[in-house]
Amino acid sequence: MLKPGYTNLDPDWLAPLRERMAAEVPEATTWIYVDSVGHLVLSKIVVPRELRLQGLGTRVMELLITEADRQAVTMTLSPTREFGSGLRRLRAFYRRFGFSMNGGRIKDYTTAHDMIRLPQPQPHP
Repeated sequence: MLKPGYTNLDPDWLAPLRERMAAEVPEATTWIYVDSVGHLVLSKIVVPRELRLQGLGTRVMELLITEADRQAVTMTLSPTREFGSGLRRLRAFYRRFGFSMNGGRIKDYTTAHDMIRLPQPQPHP
């Protein structure tokens, strides 16, 4: 339920994506949203320490990038140590899914996030 005066600007595909992630990977806590310029932002992905290294984070990322590519939206995120993993390890993990550092000559100034992934073209049937 939204607070009075607020509107829901989520695209139609976001709620089904959240539901699918919750159904397929209930052990992971994932917070995602679409920002004001249309980027799919991964704000948080948390896998309980005792369940790490079992592919749960990988499955969440597969679901996210598949939908981002289907919707042709850019993804952004900012890895942090907040949930018990090191930055080098997190950056390497996200690079496996096509993310790169958002800086230098390729900086996308529409986002303040540290990493970015452009949508990959989908093959035509």
